[in-house]
Amino acid sequence: MTDAQTTPIRRLAAPQAVLLEQPRHGVPQTSEMLFGETCTPLDRDGDWVKVENHTDGHVGWLPPGTETSTPVAPTHRVSGRVANLHPAPTHKAVPVAALSFGSLVTVTEQADAQCPGGWVRLDNGLWTFGKQLEPVAVPLNRVPVETALRFLETPYVWGGRSAFGIDCSGLVQVALRAAGITTHHSSGMQRNDDRLGPMLSQDGFGPDGQGIDYRRGDIVFFPGHVGIMLDGATLLHATVFTMSVVTEPLADVAARAEGITGVRRPVF
Repeated sequence: MTDAQTTPIRRLAAPQAVLLEQPRHGVPQTSEMLFGETCTPLDRDGDWVKVENHTDGHVGWLPPGTETSTPVAPTHRVSGRVANLHPAPTHKAVPVAALSFGSLVTVTEQADAQCPGGWVRLDNGLWTFGKQLEPVAVPLNRVPVETALRFLETPYVWGGRSAFGIDCSGLVQVALRAAGITTHHSSGMQRNDDRLGPMLSQDGFGPDGQGIDYRRGDIVFFPGHVGIMLDGATLLHATVFTMSVVTEPLADVAARAEGITGVRRPVF
């Protein structure tokens, strides 16, 4: 057993890592950690480590061999959908890894001081192109729908919250976090989270999705599912129906899901 009071906070040093519901392979992934995110170890089972992700409070098991390090204050976050990591500051150097949107990095060197936004070296010794980053001091004020649209056609992965694979609540979480709203990685918990704005109705709207004047950015909940409105009639969501992030008529999704269970309207 690990004493949580004496275990130091750790930073994820791998590009991403799965969080599993139990300390063994073959069980469902419940969430995902991104490069640079920090966590508190809570327990151990052999080489498995149970952690709490500081970004959203999600608790899960990191598989054996997951690379972590001592926390370092991040200077930038990945603002591009994906930022490749190279062994040298040139496009001809074959990428050795990739970081997802929202990953936290620490820049230690700029290749050419006369070229802002050019190649920068991270504290792990690898290089990335600076235009794929933004300083962490820049406020999180992106429009959620615009962030979510960047994930169109991303593969559906249960428990995913990255450009490499994402689920319905992960897409909503990422989109809202980029706008400065932190929420859980669970559609059920998001439905009950007042940080997502007022609940416009707690009643079902029927299979046709009617009964409310939907607006761009509304968060719509279904049994076991969630999405974000692209406009008054179109839902943007990560769905097992296509195993990807897509846009669909809200009425079609509502009919397939057997109704809508609530709608929240984020306030900025």
